[in-house]
Amino acid sequence: MTLTRPRITPIPGTPPCGPPSMDPRTGCTLTRYADVRAALPAPACRVPPARPGTAYTLDWLRGLVSRFSAPENHPARRSAGLAALAPLDPGELRAEAVRRTTDALDRADGRFDVPSALARRVPVGVLAARLGLADPVAAVEAVATIAAAYQPGADAAAVRRADGAVAVLVALAPPARRTNPIRCCGCRPGSR
Repeated sequence: MTLTRPRITPIPGTPPCGPPSMDPRTGCTLTRYADVRAALPAPACRVPPARPGTAYTLDWLRGLVSRFSAPENHPARRSAGLAALAPLDPGELRAEAVRRTTDALDRADGRFDVPSALARRVPVGVLAARLGLADPVAAVEAVATIAAAYQPGADAAAVRRADGAVAVLVALAPPARRTNPIRCCGCRPGSR
């Protein structure tokens, strides 16, 4: 097996590293680490809170997670996510990820697509199994489908597929998580 590290060339039009630049059509472009760090806490860079959604849809999921929460809800929702992960032993997760990665590499014959075969599957599969999802393989597929539409602005077809994948993911979750996925805010399916 040969593993190669590809050189990834920037997409056409990628600006060179330099001071912030402003384009009236696309907004401000930041290419330097220090500029990005300085901009992140700015009020203009806040992620808009997600609107409420119908139970077990992508909008519902966005409405419950810390990523798309209003500032007053973010700490409690982030804490709920951390609490769900707290019982997991990072060493055990790492060992399982190494085992799965080694197995996949051993089965590979020649060239290997690392992003699709490992980077997108191993971490989610390990977490899905450790969190008690009924079918970790189906969970990996559902998460990949959700990820394709997770950021606001995804096309309608991707959102419809993600809606179905959210329902699948909820159905795979242990019963306690299905009825109260985010314990911190008292949300119930279909509510905000």
